[in-house]
Amino acid sequence: MRRALALAAVSIFAVSACSEEGAVTITSVSGSRASSAAPSARPMSMPRTGGFGSSRLQFFEGCPSLLDHLKKESLERVTSWGLGWNGVPYPYWRGGIMFDQASAMESTAGVAPTVARGQAAPATVPDFSGTNTQEVGVDEGDVVETDGTSVFVVDMGKVRVVDVETAAVVAVLEVPQGSQQLLLDGQRLLVVTQPAAGAADTVVSLFDVADSRKPVLLERSHLEGRVVATRSIDGIARLVLTAPLADRLHFVAPTQFGFDEVTAKAENERVIRESTIDDWMPRIFDEGTDGGFGPMASALNCNNVAAPSVFAGLGISWIASIDMRGAGLPMGTAGVVSNGDTVYASTSDIYVTTTSWDYYNPQPNQSRQGSQTPTPPPTLVHQFSLSADGSANYVASGQFEGRLLNQFSMSELDGDLRVAVTVDDYTGVGTSESFVKVLRPIGSALTEIGSVGGLGLTEQIQAVRFLGSQAYVVTFRQTDPLYVIDLSDPSAPKAVGELKMPGYSAYLHPVGDGLLLGVGQAATDTGTVLGTQLVLFDVSDPANPQQISALPIGGRSDAEWDHRAFLYWPADGTIVLPTSPGWGTCPQLTPCPASLITGNAGGAVVATLTGRTLSLVGVVQHQSKNTNGCWNPLQRSIVIGDELATVGFDQVKFSDRTTLAERAAVAWGTPDQYGCYYG
Repeated sequence: MRRALALAAVSIFAVSACSEEGAVTITSVSGSRASSAAPSARPMSMPRTGGFGSSRLQFFEGCPSLLDHLKKESLERVTSWGLGWNGVPYPYWRGGIMFDQASAMESTAGVAPTVARGQAAPATVPDFSGTNTQEVGVDEGDVVETDGTSVFVVDMGKVRVVDVETAAVVAVLEVPQGSQQLLLDGQRLLVVTQPAAGAADTVVSLFDVADSRKPVLLERSHLEGRVVATRSIDGIARLVLTAPLADRLHFVAPTQFGFDEVTAKAENERVIRESTIDDWMPRIFDEGTDGGFGPMASALNCNNVAAPSVFAGLGISWIASIDMRGAGLPMGTAGVVSNGDTVYASTSDIYVTTTSWDYYNPQPNQSRQGSQTPTPPPTLVHQFSLSADGSANYVASGQFEGRLLNQFSMSELDGDLRVAVTVDDYTGVGTSESFVKVLRPIGSALTEIGSVGGLGLTEQIQAVRFLGSQAYVVTFRQTDPLYVIDLSDPSAPKAVGELKMPGYSAYLHPVGDGLLLGVGQAATDTGTVLGTQLVLFDVSDPANPQQISALPIGGRSDAEWDHRAFLYWPADGTIVLPTSPGWGTCPQLTPCPASLITGNAGGAVVATLTGRTLSLVGVVQHQSKNTNGCWNPLQRSIVIGDELATVGFDQVKFSDRTTLAERAAVAWGTPDQYGCYYG
């Protein structure tokens, strides 16, 4: 009901599609292709809603007013070095490396799907696990996907399709080099690539994998910006990107011939004053399946771009929607003049957070605010509702004091946004306090309606999990207080339970029947960490949380900082953690589970939850390819039927889930390619 009232309150600001005033024409780098349609941005309805306030978004009446805003903010911050800081260009999250169509063409030249023939797929599909996500119904991009008959693994510019029955690579899809994320929806596979060169060029490739041995490339597009988050809901992929702005302008520096500090600044001011909207807007172009390149056009209509009144950066964070079940053409839906930080998505909304640019990048002749006060800048958050047609409609904005740990620090319930934050000076040794706050969209403002503090004094949040009307917050400095927060009355959150123990949990996972599993580090009473451990909590009585079982693992696990690396299969309680030995011990067990992983090809510790007890099953190791001692970690694990598939950068292994006996394995590449991943 509150959601309906909030949307109704802001709907009076809705506007129609971008008028000619909001049109943008972009000429490609080569000058041979241009888009002159008005508007040049891909059509996508985004009702322009919102009001004005300390953190709320200001929309612009077309391109001229947006350009005036960008010029004004830039002229206040430009120096003799341009829009960098002390002569150092901003990294991608503060301005970044510019999008270059010519370079993008080179990076994908000759890239096309190649296939190797194999046998027919099994007639029946076994039960299988998917990506471990924060929210049910919201898929997240990952390096591995499966449909139960094939496993898709991406690395080093290739997606390998591994047939489960034969344990053979039956197809190889060539994609641009860089870091990749996969989203699988039925018979469609979306590959999102961030090129290794560091350019702000995100490449999205949509494949039809109905016949996994003969995949077909349906669409490939280039989006300007670096990916902040990748989500998929009901077949529509949502990408949040931050596009740099400053590097597209031709700034000079006082080190160049003919310039000093004064004349260089004057020239840079002239460059900004004479810039056009073409120099600022994020862009997009298609790459045909035949290798041809389409015209470059604006990704957004100017009317669909807004800015917070608190300046949040010379970038445009924007949401792109891709219908994976349709043509797969990316559509720009909404943009905010800011640098995107943390993103949270529910099945109905997406929230993008930013922080004040000027806190980190003071204007000339100003000192950094952080050197004067331990109070961090407020976090700004902008809410967009997600529609089934792919559009994103602005709902509200708000702000709160404190910093988020990660996406799990935010959660939506009944239209309210709950956030867990730490307020400190970022040093980790000064005064600190953590809070859980509740924000509600009232009109176009996300208004704080409730808060509880006093959590983890002198400590920082290490893990958060919101489950229904309860929140579980872990802080750590020497001991691990697990706080239970009652949010049943969102206007009056209460800390109702607390459990202190050595060590901490970095990831929390519900395992049913009032049980919560923690993955983190064991520690001494003085706070010295000892190695990875699994801890089972009984939280059925919120006022009296208890630790009821623990299993020391040793070493470190990617699951401590990447939840997608964690696997829990509730049917039989199987728990799998990729583990790197040598980072810590577990004297409580002999031998330590992590020490059972030898060689350098990576491995996983397999445990089981039976009733209320954690037990060790054993370890799965992968095949070593080199003798130089480099570590090649295992990435993911998947349940497929009665088997456990463990996935590394260069191999997949299929083992019996109960005995861990190997059935089959497949590997690829050479030691030079995969034998020293971090080398």
